Amino acid sequence: MTRFIRQCLWAILLVDCTLFLAAPAQAGPVTCTATMTNLAFGSVNPQSSLTTANATLSYTCTNGSNAPHQIAACFAIGTGPQDLDQTNRRTIAGAGQYLQFQLYQDAAFTTPWGSSFNNSPPQALSVQVTVPASATFSGSATLYGRVPSGQTTAAPGNYQETLTNNTLNVVEGGNNFPANCSGGTTSGSNFAAFQVTAGVSNSCTVTAGPASDINLGTVPATAVNISGNNNISVTCPTGTAYYIGLSPSNGSTTGAGTMTYGSSVPVPYQLYQDAGLTTIWGNTATAASAGNGKAGTGTGAAQSIPVYARAPSADYQPGTYSDTVTVTVNY
Repeated sequence: MTRFIRQCLWAILLVDCTLFLAAPAQAGPVTCTATMTNLAFGSVNPQSSLTTANATLSYTCTNGSNAPHQIAACFAIGTGPQDLDQTNRRTIAGAGQYLQFQLYQDAAFTTPWGSSFNNSPPQALSVQVTVPASATFSGSATLYGRVPSGQTTAAPGNYQETLTNNTLNVVEGGNNFPANCSGGTTSGSNFAAFQVTAGVSNSCTVTAGPASDINLGTVPATAVNISGNNNISVTCPTGTAYYIGLSPSNGSTTGAGTMTYGSSVPVPYQLYQDAGLTTIWGNTATAASAGNGKAGTGTGAAQSIPVYARAPSADYQPGTYSDTVTVTVNY
């Protein structure tokens, strides 16, 4: 009697155990693979202008079942090694030298491309795909990149970042497209890393014109040592050494020009670097040295640089005298 009861209890236990065994998870019948071309911005001038570039995502989805399937292929681009986060991406050229950029899903640059699968920004790209029965489907999507302007601290150099944390999720919808990248039967894998590259070159600009004119005023013929000054503006990338030369229209390399008025005798003047009018400003500067010009170092922002002039005498025929000075920035 005792032996019979023990056998029954053991059989019951066996039945109970099989009732609680979980069935193994089944991956969906559609699998996808993807690659991204490198995003190459080329030469950029982030101080004064924005630059855009495109890359191409290529994907192939294979359906292992004998019925067509509708899926959402979700492509996530994660945070790179230099990125502060997915809305503050940046490449690097050297220690402490960063160039900001951003990745977008659309040509209007309104939807950042990130890694979220749950509708919180920045979201992964979701592509609805119908994969025929026992067949493959290939497609592509465009990645839009932008380097914003106003990056005054971006030093010249070649910038690069490799984005490796990229994920591809396949969300099964069966006979209907999934609404988004969440829910459904999901299978995933990583897709290949790609690079973001850009080159910041030495590109200086100078602003001079009517707003920079030096007006010595209206003076009597008896006036001597008439002086005046104004400013020119130079913008160079951070850390770029530059050398400015000034050349009057008579071609003087020492900044000794003449102002003319019709056929009257020209009025001589001299250009100077300092308010004390002791250091002449000429045009022997090169890309390697200042010569008798003026040296500076770029900050990425516009730098205002004063120019001084003096005419020794006004004892000439009355009239309005003028001359044109050419500004040359060597770097």
